[in-house]
Amino acid sequence: MSEAVFYLLMVLAMISWGESWISAKIVAKMAHPEVLLFYRFALTWITYLPVMIYLKQTFRINLKGIIFTFICSIILIGYNEMFFTGLIYGLAGVGGILVTTLIPVLTFVLVSAVSLRAPSLKDSLGLVLGMCGAMIIINIWNTSIEKLFSSGNIYFLAAAFLWAVLTYFSAFVKKYTNVFTYSFYLYLFTSVLDFLLIQYKGYSMAVPPTFAFWFNISMLAAGATTFGSTIFFIAAARIGSQKTSSFVYLVPVNALLMSWFFLKEPIHHTTIIGGLFVFTAVYLINKKPKTA
Repeated sequence: MSEAVFYLLMVLAMISWGESWISAKIVAKMAHPEVLLFYRFALTWITYLPVMIYLKQTFRINLKGIIFTFICSIILIGYNEMFFTGLIYGLAGVGGILVTTLIPVLTFVLVSAVSLRAPSLKDSLGLVLGMCGAMIIINIWNTSIEKLFSSGNIYFLAAAFLWAVLTYFSAFVKKYTNVFTYSFYLYLFTSVLDFLLIQYKGYSMAVPPTFAFWFNISMLAAGATTFGSTIFFIAAARIGSQKTSSFVYLVPVNALLMSWFFLKEPIHHTTIIGGLFVFTAVYLINKKPKTA
């Protein structure tokens, strides 16, 4: 595969991640979040199976890997509950900016807190900018508890935190298996657990028999997760995690622009300013100090 084709695939993968916010917004009110979650990850698991076979990945995973993957699947269910609930009340563009930019900042905070490692001056500045950016995006000066819930922003904040927790636990899983095998079982466990949750709550599995629903749920499953995540994992192995991570900056921009174009969501200046604050925060936190 040529470099040009490879980088084009990476851009398309990031576009698929940004588009996932649009598809999720469209289907958010078509069924309960748990039902949407089941169809998303059941389809993801089905479409991920041929990827495992094509890439000749092992299906073997030891007991410790199973335990950590099971824990991660529970966290993933919580994340998606917040993800879909936030989109029922809030804007896809705002969620795309708020969640995707806050995740690396919150992950850094979580890892530092658990390891009892004090952040450096550079990292501290990044954390302050990240928090300021988040507060600007949600218009904290004009927000009450009621507005946080009614705007969906509290759910987006919870989603970002849960993904940071998922990232932390995922690091343990990688000690016992590779990322492809981990993802395969993660999607499987998430589908099964969510199905049991649906049965426990007594929800109907029925969904609208429309092209709009199945197209958008397929974009969430096969597009954003199977295609997007697979390309991302391959890129991390080929060009390194640092270069690969730089492509993630395309996701919130794509989400914001596509939300404006497809959903006619307004782009507020506070969203742009807050997003720039958090972008800067992520850059500072991930910037490696120069060595002499």
